[in-house]
Amino acid sequence: MGTMTDSQATSQTIDAFDQGGDHFAAWTPLLWDPIGAATVALAPPQPGEKVLDVCCGTGSSAIPAAHRVGETGAVDAIDLSTSLLEHARGRAADLPNLRFHHADATEWTGGPYDRFQCVFGVFFLPDMDADTRRLIGLVRSGGAVTVTTWREGGVQDVVGSLFQAITDVTGVTLPPKQSHNAAARVDSEDKLAGWLTDLGLRDVAVHPVDHDAPLTPDSAWDFLMGSAARTALVDQDADTVAAIRARYRELMTSIPVFRARALVGTGTV
Repeated sequence: MGTMTDSQATSQTIDAFDQGGDHFAAWTPLLWDPIGAATVALAPPQPGEKVLDVCCGTGSSAIPAAHRVGETGAVDAIDLSTSLLEHARGRAADLPNLRFHHADATEWTGGPYDRFQCVFGVFFLPDMDADTRRLIGLVRSGGAVTVTTWREGGVQDVVGSLFQAITDVTGVTLPPKQSHNAAARVDSEDKLAGWLTDLGLRDVAVHPVDHDAPLTPDSAWDFLMGSAARTALVDQDADTVAAIRARYRELMTSIPVFRARALVGTGTV
């Protein structure tokens, strides 16, 4: 199989979130909302500010940001998944200062903003460095930037077991995806701080955020089906997927808790 282009990888990721939107939404109160709320609490927007939320998903960081900026502020939240945006709009119907947009972050030209925030999204950008730098450019001088990433091993128990199951069933070890390699560049406090500094931010700080969620083999599979990890199954037939799921359930029986480990990096433009 040839190397996947950036546009093919992006399209495959969008399809994964569109197809898995209901699974993602089911995990929103269990995982995405707590980490989104923690992100906003660590770098709280101020009343009246204008905020850009990129890769907004179901609104887990955009909604608390909208509450923070109040009626005089505004939040533009963008994503490429129509399914996730549908869930997000339903959750934020009472927030007229929050607008969800089906839009490509690499082409977004709104602003100027007082804040830019992105939770678990920068590693999905086609060029993490150039695309994030361009988004930071939409923030006024003195404005704030907040980026949340996975800490090394932060989803290994849940996601790593999928790839082990695929290898056990098919005999094939899948190579890391572009997003995995990008995520590995910002998966420690030092790496995330260095990356944000290299992007030109000052007053950079990184805060670890831990969140535990109860887990069963079936709920773990649901998490995968609502994430980009499901792209690992796109080339498998139904019988093989069933075998992979069965093996995955075996691997997950001894893991009763999803120990999500994240990092929230903040800086000033």
